[in-house]
Amino acid sequence: MNANDEIRLNFKPLYLQVKDRMLNMIESKVYKFGEKLPAEPELAKLFGVSRSTIREALRALAQEGAVMIRHGLGTFVAGGHAYVKSDIEDLTSITKAIQQRNWTPGTTNARMYEETADEELTERLQMDKAGSVIHIERVRTADSMPVFYSVHKVVKERAGDRVLSWNMDGSFLEFLEMECGIHILYAVTAILPVPNPEEITRKMGIAEGVPVLLLDQIHYDMNNRPVFRSYDYYRADVFKFHIVRRVRRY
Repeated sequence: MNANDEIRLNFKPLYLQVKDRMLNMIESKVYKFGEKLPAEPELAKLFGVSRSTIREALRALAQEGAVMIRHGLGTFVAGGHAYVKSDIEDLTSITKAIQQRNWTPGTTNARMYEETADEELTERLQMDKAGSVIHIERVRTADSMPVFYSVHKVVKERAGDRVLSWNMDGSFLEFLEMECGIHILYAVTAILPVPNPEEITRKMGIAEGVPVLLLDQIHYDMNNRPVFRSYDYYRADVFKFHIVRRVRRY
């Protein structure tokens, strides 16, 4: 009995059986993140089914977020399950989020320099006067594909000079804790529209049509002091956040 015979003996609808097989191939990295899938005729021949069955299977994968169908371009792998799901109340590093999907995290286009905080940043970070902040920006990758772009504005006098020695790879939260003795307790987050999406997608090195989500966050330490502000740009076709909303009882 070959693999295609096994498909037909399954009680699931044929297109769902094909979808499950393709999802398994994605999770085992036969088809890797960002890779373009073979054309429908080739997939139909591979699985021994009709093109219409392949089309339904791809549509089901797209609904789960495992693939992205771009009309005129083809179908591309987005991941093994529907996005990288995260409760927005959980303050988790992007490095861990990428690793949880069994992807390899990386960093590109990283740079760091000192600058003087403007009036608005001075107020948001509760600085007594306009002082030095350390500007850190970088693009994070998953299996070499750009998925996240961030800009940090760190209060220098609170973080210390040791921040300047960071290699800008891995988790910044872990670096602050392990090397600077700063434990970030929570972040106050605003979910905002991206004011300049073309500029951001260019910096990330992705197509302009890819949706991007901006989280503007102020990060506080154990003493409720703001330590840094971050502008975090997530690829919305890769990351999905959810929020539990409750009815307020008066």
